Amino acid sequence: MTPVRERAIIRRAYRNMARVMTNMFWLSRDTHARIKALVTFVPGVLDTFHSNLPVIAVSAHFGNWEILSQAGVANGIPMMSVAKMIGSPEMTARLTRLRSMIGQQIVPADGSLRPIMQAIKKGVSVGLLIDQQTHIGEGGAWIKFFGVPAGMSLTPAALSRKLNVPIVFALSFPLKDGRYCIDVVEFFLPEPQVDDAIRTQQLADAFERVIRRHPSLWCLNYRRWRYILPGDDPARYPFYARPERRSKVKERVSRTRA
Repeated sequence: MTPVRERAIIRRAYRNMARVMTNMFWLSRDTHARIKALVTFVPGVLDTFHSNLPVIAVSAHFGNWEILSQAGVANGIPMMSVAKMIGSPEMTARLTRLRSMIGQQIVPADGSLRPIMQAIKKGVSVGLLIDQQTHIGEGGAWIKFFGVPAGMSLTPAALSRKLNVPIVFALSFPLKDGRYCIDVVEFFLPEPQVDDAIRTQQLADAFERVIRRHPSLWCLNYRRWRYILPGDDPARYPFYARPERRSKVKERVSRTRA
């Protein structure tokens, strides 16, 4: 990649993130009507959701990730999303209010497993982001992402297998007219025989293919490869990566399968 191309991708990525944040506050009023006006779906996508409810709706910090679950709620799909704390407690509380304006349920990431399982059993679909660091001792696994191991949550795969619900990997793409279009990147029916780490690797591979086609739509300021796989060559990782020092680190990727 040339330096010119690299700078162009970075500029567009930050422009996309600014657009996401602006839309969040714009949607704080007349939320339902504005969501309906702002978001469209590729033909058949809503049918995929409605005919398979509940689903595990997997996504990532790509396009406008903040509107995905809200768009589902606006179109009759009950949704619960898992969110990590951002900045101060006050900032997190404000974002939670914005995200839940039209009925989206928000649950904190810490201790979220039980509420997630209860929601799915009640027919509520669950939204999870897969491009965040998850330690091995916290339900994650070392998954190759662009050829470099990264800690990724096994939760979507494990829930699909244990609760017999499909995984819908959906992303939003900006349109030239200012709206967004939501498409399903991958759809996985529950397969009890498929190892959680294998399914998670399939999700990572699918996301990697999308990023290669649309690199500027991914949130590039997130430090995705934050830790180094024990025993691996540090030179393979970005400058910010540091050794994983958690006491319960285990290198075997499939360790969490029940």
